[in-house]
Amino acid sequence: MKRFLTIGAAAALLAACGGQNVHAPAPLGDLVQPGTAPWLTVTGGADKLDVRGLDHKLTLEPSPELAKAMQSQLGAQLSTNYVQDLVVTCDALNASLRVNEEKSPGNVSMDVGVHCAIWAHGFQVSHNYKTQVATAVGSGASDQAYAQALPKLLADGASGIAEQMRGDIRKVAR
Repeated sequence: MKRFLTIGAAAALLAACGGQNVHAPAPLGDLVQPGTAPWLTVTGGADKLDVRGLDHKLTLEPSPELAKAMQSQLGAQLSTNYVQDLVVTCDALNASLRVNEEKSPGNVSMDVGVHCAIWAHGFQVSHNYKTQVATAVGSGASDQAYAQALPKLLADGASGIAEQMRGDIRKVAR
């Protein structure tokens, strides 16, 4: 009987250790500038992001929402490309974070994508935009280091998507 209790206690202890799920707040407030581009909207996106590739489950909780930060960053990046009657509507924002300790220890990468429709002067372009960005977090980084990396990853991702969008904006702005 003691053997069964010992085995049961050991199994419960192992299950508790393996089931660790850490939630970390990821403030994005510095990326959000109200009224940056009223002609551009971004919707969608998860309210939480899992960091894959770690030995435990880490979930980042961006605040404010990922879509608001992306909208503000895209608006700032594309403000010089604005033309009269330009409307940009983006939805289906998606982002994923990954750590690959074998290929690039100490780095976290983010895949980000969004579907946007661009209208101006009666012309429309609709396209999926995707990019991958990475930044250093340090080898063996703490969970909070990943949360602190999210604003840089999102700003760099918005820059990559804005660069792709510029060509489509020029097409419809003629």
